Amino acid sequence: MDDFALRGFSFASSSSYTIVEELGRGGMGVVYLVEKNCGGVLDYVVFKSFKTLDDEQEARLRNEANIATFLRHENIVKTYGLESCKLSDMPEEFRKNLNMRALPKATSDLQLPTFSLRRINDPRKGGKSRTPGFAPARMPNPKATRTVDTSPRVLFMAMDYVDGVDLSMLSRHHFKLHLLLPMPIAMFIVSRIARALDYGHQWIVHKDVTPGNILINSEGVPKLTDFGIAAPLSAAGEEFAGKVHYMAPEQLARERVDGRADIFSLGVVAYELLTGINLFKPLSRGSWDENVRWVKQAQSRPITPPHEICNDIPEKLSGIVMKMLEYDVDKRFQRMIEILMELEKRYLYAQGFGPTNNSTSSYLRIFEADFMGANQDDLRQLTFLRNAEGKVALQRRIHKDLYSEIGLEEVRLRRRAPIYNVLARQEAGSKNNPVPHNNYPKGPVAMAGGSVIIDKPGAVEKPATATQE
Repeated sequence: MDDFALRGFSFASSSSYTIVEELGRGGMGVVYLVEKNCGGVLDYVVFKSFKTLDDEQEARLRNEANIATFLRHENIVKTYGLESCKLSDMPEEFRKNLNMRALPKATSDLQLPTFSLRRINDPRKGGKSRTPGFAPARMPNPKATRTVDTSPRVLFMAMDYVDGVDLSMLSRHHFKLHLLLPMPIAMFIVSRIARALDYGHQWIVHKDVTPGNILINSEGVPKLTDFGIAAPLSAAGEEFAGKVHYMAPEQLARERVDGRADIFSLGVVAYELLTGINLFKPLSRGSWDENVRWVKQAQSRPITPPHEICNDIPEKLSGIVMKMLEYDVDKRFQRMIEILMELEKRYLYAQGFGPTNNSTSSYLRIFEADFMGANQDDLRQLTFLRNAEGKVALQRRIHKDLYSEIGLEEVRLRRRAPIYNVLARQEAGSKNNPVPHNNYPKGPVAMAGGSVIIDKPGAVEKPATATQE
């Protein structure tokens, strides 16, 4: 429309932000919960910033924001862009604790990279050819002419607030109760992250797929976050960072990587969810180089298949995870879509009804309530957890009988690991061990030994009778 009157018109936003609290921090950055006021309409977002103020960290944050803002997918945390605040306007206590190494140089809008619209670059939408290896080409803003304020500023990357929990924390809370996530729920989470990565691999390699970077919101939707070291496919071997015990062998060797490196990392996550064993985590704290050497040595040994570790893991599921974990990149799954199809066809939905976002949300509600007071609607969402006795087995308990002799030996090799601590405490008969519930209230849901009996489909609603496993 050549007569479109607002083309090129720009105006300043009326949004304001109030930092509510700190949500967490890592080695380099801090994450804040922030209240956003947009014309009197309040909402929550998340701000991510670095602890330092220098060129390198600013460039890294801009790169992450550029990559993450472009990605639009249900299973990826939405990123809105960058906000900034003058350092002189920040609280004095904050300024004293901020590490200012080399203040950013003056720059102009013309130098700030942006991504062109997806419909322009993606040939599937009828647009022009994509840049080799990376669809969202970096393009200058043709309308920009002004010079950016050169006074020191703190950059914040604004992201969607995910009301939920990360997978690492969820696993830790299960360990405290001597539990592992139910296998179908765990593999559903893996499948959704595989779906997110299959989408993202059209343009980037994430390179940091770990439980801490997988969030599950209150609606049961798994979401991938933290694209801080993600790289375009055309430059995927340039940066060496992340958690070494989730890295693929080729990534550790600092070779050029592609999406198959993320497949290996997701395989390490899947193995950990199934067995409680982190395959390559160093047994003691060491320097970066020491940890790399330790993991490389660990990856020189064959991996014991999950079904040979835990007695309840189906061999067909174990085979899928082992193909994700092939050391030889050419023998590994080549694309995330292959993993997704294998998980869904051969395991998650092989018997019909299987896990969904809603059922994951139902399980999380029951777990947060300490498995007490669940309602029939939530339990019906979890009927795929029925065991051979027809009961919905909500709890996958960690105990000696869950593991084979080979599995127990693998656990013993990992002293001070969470799974080792759980079994060691059980063996020692610690008084602090969680006691399985056996006094669930009678009523619409009767529970016993971590399982529940629910009404058969189509039956008249009536109280169930508790039976002990």
